[in-house]
Amino acid sequence: MALLALTVVAVGVLFGGISVFTSNSAHEAVRSFDHRPPPPPPPPSSAPREPEGPPWRVATTTVNFEDPSRSTPERGVVPGHAGRSLSTILRWPTNSADQLPVGMHPLVVFAHGYAVQTATYAALLDHLAASGAIVAAPELPGQSSALAGTPNEADLANEPCDLEFVASSMIASPPPPLADAVVNVSLVFAGHSDGATAAVAAGYQQHSCAGPRPVAVVALSVKDVQIDAVGPAPALLAVTGTADEMNPAVNTERLWSHVAVPAWLVTVDGGTHLGTFTTDPDLTTLADLIARFVGSRTVDAVAADGIGSAGRLHIRSR
Repeated sequence: MALLALTVVAVGVLFGGISVFTSNSAHEAVRSFDHRPPPPPPPPSSAPREPEGPPWRVATTTVNFEDPSRSTPERGVVPGHAGRSLSTILRWPTNSADQLPVGMHPLVVFAHGYAVQTATYAALLDHLAASGAIVAAPELPGQSSALAGTPNEADLANEPCDLEFVASSMIASPPPPLADAVVNVSLVFAGHSDGATAAVAAGYQQHSCAGPRPVAVVALSVKDVQIDAVGPAPALLAVTGTADEMNPAVNTERLWSHVAVPAWLVTVDGGTHLGTFTTDPDLTTLADLIARFVGSRTVDAVAADGIGSAGRLHIRSR
């Protein structure tokens, strides 16, 4: 009997689930097993957890990229000068901890149109950032209405290199919150009107400067441009309104029909030149389509699955 009691004590020391008694009775030792359930988990926090995105929160800042190798044109009474300053508004997604969400984020460099400014497209650019993109939108030195003097449309010839300079600068010297995100980043050039013409020229290498090549181009109401692409061509999303009073829809359709595949064309019934991309009642639907196209060409090949013509938006692909 003494041998049996010793055995029970040894088991109790090994597993910690047995209460050890000094009794010599094996029966009492067996009855001393502790069958109490484990303590319940702590109650959940009463504070509601904020849902994570997308859509994400959007952080913004402004950086200046200085290009001493090129000049700035005159803007009416404001004289031109050496060097070119590109004040660039950055937008990027953040989670509830104000951190860049884990994962890959494409870099979209966006060019505004003639005699408007980056802020004109705030709703569209915010949507792109909330969907996961890093958006860099420079005030173009010749054409922005945010700068002193009268916009100079002839400076369009310099804007493809502006987009490439901003892209190169973002990759080489990003602000600290984006330092890791732009390593091996997928690049997209986008723009509206003259800015779309600049994005197409930069994307399809129709200029004299060298810079990073994009995987996709988003052209919103482009001018009548001719493309003679050399080497691998980016994917294209071309968008136009059927009531565009500045750049007829046929311009965008012609671009779409001549570039290398893959290419998508979106026409918006009754869409005007600027309103389609700034104040249109279907802007959220259009912005979501653009964001899903960008995502499908950069970080998630199935992001565009299920997108099709809906309501006033009609989509063709080739």
